[in-house]
Amino acid sequence: MAATRALLGLLFVASGLAGTAGFPAASRAQAAPSAPPSSTQAAPKPPSCIYCKEALLTVDALRAKLPRDWTLEFERDAVFRGDMLVVQAGRANAQTILFLHGLGQIAFTDWVDVMKQLARRYHVVAVDLPGYGYSASPLGKYSPKNYARVVQDVLARHAKGPAIVVGHSMGGAVALRLASDYPASVRRLVLVDVAGILHRTSFVKHSATDPLPIENLPEVMKDPVARVKDFGRAAVERIFGLPNDPTRMLRQSELAWEVILRNRTNLNAALALVDEDFSTAIYTLRQPVQLIWGEADTIAPLRTGQVLARRLPNAQLRTLPGIGHTPMDAAPDQFLALLNEALTRDPAPRAPWSPPPVETTDLKCSGQVDRQYGGHYRDVLIENCTAVRLVDLTAEHLVIRDSIVQLVNVQARSADVALDAINSEVVVTASDLSGEIAVRADNSRLDFAGVSLLALDSAVEARRRSRVIASVSEIHSPAFNGYWHDSVELENARLAPERSVP
Repeated sequence: MAATRALLGLLFVASGLAGTAGFPAASRAQAAPSAPPSSTQAAPKPPSCIYCKEALLTVDALRAKLPRDWTLEFERDAVFRGDMLVVQAGRANAQTILFLHGLGQIAFTDWVDVMKQLARRYHVVAVDLPGYGYSASPLGKYSPKNYARVVQDVLARHAKGPAIVVGHSMGGAVALRLASDYPASVRRLVLVDVAGILHRTSFVKHSATDPLPIENLPEVMKDPVARVKDFGRAAVERIFGLPNDPTRMLRQSELAWEVILRNRTNLNAALALVDEDFSTAIYTLRQPVQLIWGEADTIAPLRTGQVLARRLPNAQLRTLPGIGHTPMDAAPDQFLALLNEALTRDPAPRAPWSPPPVETTDLKCSGQVDRQYGGHYRDVLIENCTAVRLVDLTAEHLVIRDSIVQLVNVQARSADVALDAINSEVVVTASDLSGEIAVRADNSRLDFAGVSLLALDSAVEARRRSRVIASVSEIHSPAFNGYWHDSVELENARLAPERSVP
């Protein structure tokens, strides 16, 4: 039963990425054709997309709807050996832009309106990745790494020098992998609401529990709703922490992957996406990266954008308030303005780091709900507080007891323990914790994303049983130096990651 629940959780990952990622046609496009409606049946709803295969059925029909100077050709992809649709526009222009789509059978056609605008000044290329849209669905693992090889081959044939690559959702993850594995082919990246960067446990926790913002609730509801969400996140962590992971067989056997996931494109790609570790790519990428994000994204959390903006060496984040996972659809004019700027402007330079002022002021939060704190402090004590956010804060020592707290861009530098968590849930994003012991956990749940731990002794030690999740984080300690992307349970123990990534 436990293994079944874990598998259902992974299926939720796929449905969250594909079914609610702004692609309403995805499930219908892959379903078997239904029988013609009888006189008593309601007529089927028309497709919600204009250019997708569900609406037009054939590439000839698509070609007739697109501008006459656009070319649409099937080419043999370099990895799966299936027929893949490659679309080009503005071929007389010098700079190539490649568009990469997310999950869902709308595929490249989600970019058509943007492509029409940019083809006036750029050579625009788009593809339906294998398994999607008008392309064939060959056997194989639809991972970002494999898709990057497919796209690299397309650029080798068609790009006019290093390309600008624009990727949305899963396509953003593919773009990141492409730029990392084939740096000479990519001039710059524009990443839009990228999915799949966080550890899969963190990703599912967000999709399952975070769509209802605490701050929008009546005051009397904030604490109980926050605790219900905390209970849901704890349940997800327990399911994904099971020792008998039901997807292990898939990951260990290419044959099993192909047989079980045959004709299940979205599940194939979603499982491969959340299973990939982007740590090395993020920390070593050298191309400029512009990030565009909908602040109300319930699929790929803004947290991911904050991590990428902080840990990519040359990146800048622009956000759209109130906009969800597909800003090109929800706010096309705003999105196009940001995109046009991102295509030509390098990220703003980061201010050089300087040590925070030496503070003698302490911060104490006791019995509060839905509060945000920032600034410079000596000691920070959060006790019996719910839905508290520490944002842009520096301190020597953080103690979080019996609380639910989020940390974003927090710097804690201590001569002893930087972060002490007791009976708490602590979610830490794009932060730096350093001390003799960077983190000490006691009956707590810690979720790190893009966090740097610097320890003179131990990076993480636990007293009573605690769960620690890390997404694209890094550790520098006597016992371990490298990237950390994992989920572990510790009790009366110190963290001992299995391997170091150079």
